[in-house]
Amino acid sequence: MTSREGEPRDSSASSIAASGLLEIAAQLHLGEGDLYRLAAERMLESLTERYSTLDRPEYEGILLEATGHKPAGRDLGVSVIYGDYYYVEAVAKLMGWKHRIY
Repeated sequence: MTSREGEPRDSSASSIAASGLLEIAAQLHLGEGDLYRLAAERMLESLTERYSTLDRPEYEGILLEATGHKPAGRDLGVSVIYGDYYYVEAVAKLMGWKHRIY
């Protein structure tokens, strides 16, 4: 699947961005991070509704339509492990997960 401009979609970029937005929101004072949190929530909702494999238990990835290496024309429209990781991490942050790996 490609976007209207003919470029491949990248669910992994969205999941990474959502996790980062939640990280920013967590560093701000109460109320100041609401905009970042809301944006992350909307991104995750879209990823879940449009790109998740929740209804395909036989599928090996969590998110569809990631882009691995666009310049080389490889790994377009596939699942990538790092996209799945950041998706799960972002959902965990929304559910109250406080542990950080770093």
